[in-house]
Amino acid sequence: MVVSPEFQLTVGQEFPDVMSCRRAIRNTAIACHFEIQTASVQWVANTVEERLRENPQCKPKEILEEIHKAHGITLSYKQAWRGKERIMAAVRGSFEEGYRLLPEYCRQVERTNPGSIARVYGNPDDNCFRRLFISFNASIFGFVNACRPLIGLDRTLLKNKYLGTLFLATGFDGDGALFPLAFGVVDEETDDNWVWFLSELHELLEKNTENMPRLTILSDRRKGITDGVEFNFPTAFHGYCMRHVSETFKKEFNNPVLVNLLWEAAHALTVIEFETKLLEIEDTSPEAVMMECIRRQLMTWFNERREASMQWNTILVPAAERRVQEAIERARGYQVARANEAEFEVISAHEGTNIVDIRNRCCLCRGWQLYGVPCAHGVAALLSCRQNVHRYTESCFTVATYRKTYSQTIHPIPDKTLWNETADHETADQGQADEIKAQMIINPPKSLRPPGRPRKKRVRAEDRGRVKRVVHCSRCNQTGHFRTTCAAPI
Repeated sequence: MVVSPEFQLTVGQEFPDVMSCRRAIRNTAIACHFEIQTASVQWVANTVEERLRENPQCKPKEILEEIHKAHGITLSYKQAWRGKERIMAAVRGSFEEGYRLLPEYCRQVERTNPGSIARVYGNPDDNCFRRLFISFNASIFGFVNACRPLIGLDRTLLKNKYLGTLFLATGFDGDGALFPLAFGVVDEETDDNWVWFLSELHELLEKNTENMPRLTILSDRRKGITDGVEFNFPTAFHGYCMRHVSETFKKEFNNPVLVNLLWEAAHALTVIEFETKLLEIEDTSPEAVMMECIRRQLMTWFNERREASMQWNTILVPAAERRVQEAIERARGYQVARANEAEFEVISAHEGTNIVDIRNRCCLCRGWQLYGVPCAHGVAALLSCRQNVHRYTESCFTVATYRKTYSQTIHPIPDKTLWNETADHETADQGQADEIKAQMIINPPKSLRPPGRPRKKRVRAEDRGRVKRVVHCSRCNQTGHFRTTCAAPI
């Protein structure tokens, strides 16, 4: 058997200590396929340490394949995972060290991104972590000056050594993409923590809210969110997030036909169309180092979208431009009768008559008011009086406004090893620098991950607003099953 020179032992070979000797004997035994056919977690960690330092994103499955190919032994997935975690803890630091770095990290965020808000709160009794709130100045500027006045609230559980919940507040840019506004991390999801997060969000927007149209906030309307919105945003419209409504509806009524009808009702533009879908439902229903990764991702998004917008040579963003072109195509089949300089009557063989007011930018179909882009009836009226359709589109859909959305930059934050050096350069008095560092100490929260095997995959909604194809049985002509599974009597 040919053994690699690095695993060969020679007579009289000396080792600096006992551990080095044991490690060399173990590596040789494994390489020669002696009786030892398994490896310890520490051996796995030492074997893949160099690769993990070069590529921290390496998956445990890749580690399994690499060790099997190099040494001919088979590890369990858990061994590979634990070996990786041991090395990553040495590379990026422990979770406990990460919590202790939070106060300085917040100061670095505000230093490198002036105008940003970064705050961390601990328990005054034992300094255990309680809350973290971060919003970058680029996000604040983009939302206030260029995004639609619409905020979505959501949360997700953190699956680290210490439990916690990530709160998110997002807007929407002119092209319909999610626009991150603010993030919060709390030790647990409670009504008080939601009220706190919304109070921080209100303080963030307080100076600009008066200059903005009425805000619309979407969430699952749990009690803490509802109380926080009523207290901090009393004039805002607080609506249900359809994704959460759909998931709850699906749990109660496990019928894809009903879920599709629910989404069709949500997309209805008129009261009559909405009530028609509800009647269909009644007739059909038989029964009724996370924050940093986020910052880096945001920085990348801002740069990519900023550069992409520089290549656009249209007046509107691509999504709005496509909607306008589709409306122009549909408008060619309409007849237009003009009442005065602003009012028009648009007649269609299939859709009946719709009244359009180009001065107030509204149509009887409500498509213009809802989407902010002229509907086909509005386009027909505008073209009949030789008006520029693009001028009657909301400003948030223009390329100029989109570029303004991402005009600000989320700046990089230096490595944590340079934080003290940077702070000392910027602080003239060394005593003052030491006083700032000693202001707050944050310890990990008291809640640990419970024992037991965690869920591997997050349970995701299957519909997400997509209307699924309804299947029909060719035997009994009913919906919901095929001929092969039909249970109707012959």
